Parts: sequence; C-alpha cells; structure tokens
Amino acid sequence: MARRAATGRGTAWRGRALGVALRRLLEALFADVADLTLSRACVACGSVGSLLCSTCEASLIKVRRHEVRRHEVRSHEVRRRGEAPVGRPASMPPIIVASTYDGAAQRAIIAHKEHGVLGLTPVLGSMLAVSIAVLGEGPFVIVAIPPHADAIRRRGIDTLGAIADRAAGELRAAGWSAQVIPVLRRQADGGRHVGRSAHERRSAVHAAFAVDERMLRRITQGVALIVVDDVVTTGATVWEAVHTLRASGLVVEGIAAVAGTERLNRAS
Repeated sequence: MARRAATGRGTAWRGRALGVALRRLLEALFADVADLTLSRACVACGSVGSLLCSTCEASLIKVRRHEVRRHEVRSHEVRRRGEAPVGRPASMPPIIVASTYDGAAQRAIIAHKEHGVLGLTPVLGSMLAVSIAVLGEGPFVIVAIPPHADAIRRRGIDTLGAIADRAAGELRAAGWSAQVIPVLRRQADGGRHVGRSAHERRSAVHAAFAVDERMLRRITQGVALIVVDDVVTTGATVWEAVHTLRASGLVVEGIAAVAGTERLNRAS
C-alpha cells in the first residue's frame, strides 16, 4: 500500500513537471509566432518592428567593439582618500564592462531580466563576451553570480546564466577556450538590491555565497577565472563572490559585466 502511494505521488509529480514544461514550451512557441505575425516595439526606443531596432543595436555594437571601459581601483587614490571605493577593496581584480548602464543598454537588460525578452540574449551575450576577452587570453572559466531563489521562481530561468552561456559560445567561436562552471551557490539570500544604499547592499551580500565542491573539482590549473554579472553597481556583490572564491584557494583574474553604473565610474 505504501509503495502504491509513493508510486502515485511520483506519477503526480512527473505529471506536474510535464505540465510545467509543456506550458513553457507553448509560451515560447506563442512568443515566436508573435514575433513573426505581430510587430514588436524596440525595447530601447519604442520604434515598431523588432525587439531591438537597427539603430539601437548599432549603438551597442559600437560599445562592444570600440568602447570597452576598464575600471580598476587605483592604489594612490585609495591611500589619498583613506579607504577603498564603496564595496571595492584595493585587492579587487579589474572590472570590465561593455557599456554604461543607461540608454539602450539599460532598457535591454531590464527587458531581458524582468520581462523575459529572451530574444535579447544574443546581443547581451556578445557584450559580455567582449568584456571577458579584454581580461586576457584564456582559457576562461566563467563564474556567473547565482540568481536569487525568488528570481528563479518569478522568471522561470536564470537570465544571467543564459547570457554567460551565450558569451562562452561566442568566445569559443572566436577561437578562445571558454566554459561556464557554476561553482558558486547562494547559501543566504538577502533579497534584491534595487533601492538599497551601498551599506545595505554590502550587508545583504555578506556571506551570501558558498563554493560547490563538486563543481570546484572541474576547475583546473592555468585557467583565467572570471566572475560575471549583468550589471555592476557598487561592486558589493561581485566582491563578495571574489572573496568566496579566493577563500577556496582560487585565483580570480577579473570581473566582467554587460554594463556598469556611473556610480561605479565615480568609484574607479
């Protein structure tokens, strides 16, 4: 009797899982049909025709290819001010972003992350790939900031993970060795950072991450370990990730992101 009950529960669980998978498949199919039959507005400027019009995409392409910014903590500035920039100790590795978090880049990231416009994954992945490439010659091991549990529930997908996978694929296509290894996991979830002060952000991410020992064994010597995020604001989250990885004996070569805020620029 107990075995039949357990079997029944297992069948019900599989049925629910299949239902969820089927619903997501149909949602994706309907979205594709809508792209073909309905004119979507550009997420950046609102013009009708595509998710990202040629003008707005061209502005991102220009940023990707020619205007990659390098943000490094300058030791003499740290000494003069008596402290490191907000959330960014002097020992933090270089941070590379492909764009300032405003305009087309900001609207594209928000549409992708908050509204599930996954058709923007390729362009955001390309931007992240260029940021990573600036950091060295590889071979690259890409470590994405793990998502919040509530974000996965709301979105049904790890949006940053999708961008990181795309970036790794583009790097490989261009001749680099690159792979994404999810070596970080969240052990504490301080919630979303929107609207929080720098101090609140630092407090929220303290001890937020842990290293997955199984994934750790996949990382070999001689690789360039790169921590990635979609947006770097104060640097508190990426620094906590770097700190966690270093505590496990890993060397982090740099941090890469699609975009960084002007707040980050002022802290550099």
